[in-house]
Order: sequence, then structure tokens, then C-alpha cells
Amino acid sequence: MQATEAGRQRLHRLAGPEVAQLVEALTALAPPRLPERLQPDPPSGPLLRARACYGHVGGQLGAPGESGTVRTFDHPLLTALCISALPDARPGVRSHGTIHLAGALGAALFTAFLDDGWVRRRPGGRALQITGPGRRRFTELGIG
Repeated sequence: MQATEAGRQRLHRLAGPEVAQLVEALTALAPPRLPERLQPDPPSGPLLRARACYGHVGGQLGAPGESGTVRTFDHPLLTALCISALPDARPGVRSHGTIHLAGALGAALFTAFLDDGWVRRRPGGRALQITGPGRRRFTELGIG
């Protein structure tokens, strides 16, 4: 089996058709799902609400607006944070079943949330705490 790096992913290539047949045979014998005790935990609580996700905001807070994306720089959230233009503003990425802003726009949003005191990092993990001022601003902007 050969492995190559692709960002944070490691991609594997099977050595040949015999290995593919073996994997298919093992798959047929395996249970359809991992036992419950081995299932990964979905984000919940603070992680579901707001979390640091590779330099941008993940969770529900990372998907502002009704459609989950910010389409233009005149979005009220970006206006409130004085974010008016970026060189690489791609829309969003999917993570744990939610779409949230990434790229330059997601990073700018995350930095502005921290700098303006709307969120702060919780010690010992990726969860973010929404501060009192942040909660007021998000409510004013109709977010969460």
C-alpha cells in the first residue's frame, strides 16, 4: 500500500487487485457499523456551538446567515467587524455536517471575533466561549 499526503489527509493506494478483493471480502464479513462504544462522538455542547477549526470558526457560529454562507462583503456581520475585502474569500467548507466559513474570510472572521472580544478560547480544547458582548452583538445581528 502506498500513502501520499494531501493537506491534513493521508491517501492510500492499494497495491493491486488482489488486495482490493481481500478488502472487499473483509468488508462483507465486517458488521455494517462500528459497535456503539467505538463510534466517534459528534461535536456537542460548546463544540457544536463554536469551536476553533484550523484557523477559522467552526460549529454553528461559523455559519452566519440564514443559508449558512456569507455571500457578499456587505453582510451585517462583516460590516460590524469592519471586514470589507480579502484577496481569497472562498465561501465555505463542510465539517462534521455543518457548513462554515473557511479560507481567508473564515480566518479574518475568527481573528476579528477574538480581537473584538466576542469570543475567547476555552483552556484545554478547541471550544470557544461566546462572551457577554459577543452574545449581545450576535443577537443584534440575528445570529444564533
